[in-house]
Amino acid sequence: MKIDAVLVSKVARLASLEISPEETEELAGQLTRIVEHFEELRKIPDEELPGAPDRPSTPLRLDRAVAGRDLSFAEGNAPEFAHEHFVVPRVVSRND
Repeated sequence: MKIDAVLVSKVARLASLEISPEETEELAGQLTRIVEHFEELRKIPDEELPGAPDRPSTPLRLDRAVAGRDLSFAEGNAPEFAHEHFVVPRVVSRND
């Protein structure tokens, strides 16, 4: 699969990244090589791959109801607090 400059530009815009046309071309080449490497790895037959080791099970905690937390300390230290939530400025915007 070839990654072209158009796709790199689209992803950069979605990620709010500013990259030059030269960087776009360079990234397209690098990402194409990475994808090609994974495509080659996919060709290895499963029989030739070692089996996955057994993993220990994840210990689970008891699911118990607890009383609500006292938020007065957090509320007192927050610049703005409303409806039991911190109020923060919007940091993501779309420039479409």
